[in-house]
Amino acid sequence: MINSDLLKSFIAAADTGSFSAAARQLGRQQSTISSNIAKLALDSAERFENSAALISAGSPVSLTIAFDEDLPLTPFMGWLQHIHKQYPIMQLKLLRKPSTQIFELVKNNQIDLALTPSLESNSSFYEFTAVGHICYMFACGKQHPFRHKRQISNDDLATSTQVVASSMLESQLVQTVAMSSHRWYCEGYDTLLAALQVNIGWAFIAVDQSAPLPEGIVTFKPDFSATQHRAQYDIIWQKNKILSDTKRQLRDQLATVVANLSRH
Repeated sequence: MINSDLLKSFIAAADTGSFSAAARQLGRQQSTISSNIAKLALDSAERFENSAALISAGSPVSLTIAFDEDLPLTPFMGWLQHIHKQYPIMQLKLLRKPSTQIFELVKNNQIDLALTPSLESNSSFYEFTAVGHICYMFACGKQHPFRHKRQISNDDLATSTQVVASSMLESQLVQTVAMSSHRWYCEGYDTLLAALQVNIGWAFIAVDQSAPLPEGIVTFKPDFSATQHRAQYDIIWQKNKILSDTKRQLRDQLATVVANLSRH
């Protein structure tokens, strides 16, 4: 990112036509203005050289990756650290959005790779790789009444406040997921967890079974839930867009992370 002081010096010099006039306008010494503009030129040249090096190596100068906002990011931090280590000068934009918004951004070529729940129908605007299942479990806070209840019936769930991801409001799944008539809608995984941690209600959340549960959260099994609940996830990108070697490598690495989650 360009230093704001350097940029202000450049703009003032361009507007006034001289270093001395720019110095008077900004209340600085003329030597400071000339030094800032020299630094700006050097920084710009370095960024250009770094970008040229990435391009010549077949690597993208920038990359936008999106995760469905209802997923925890913790399982993917090692992969993100690997990207930073392998491509230290590449600019990365990390997004967490509802899946409906992610699909639209992919369609408009604003996202390079995204991890989203699978759609039942084929899309006309994106390619995808099915990468595995992510486990979902019933959860509540440690002080919630369900924590110590030996049996939890459908009626218990239906009459207790349910914390639901707000992304469900735009999904047909809301009729399946929303089991209680008393609901709080929360935007994003972290907000949903925060509501559970203060014992506002119960929720159906994605969990990383290879790691401890978030602080203050416990899971439970209702009477009717005898099987493990999993959701299929895909990595998607814009249709008919040829992925570079780097993007294919990163896609495959992300697929491996999700596959490892599926095995637990």
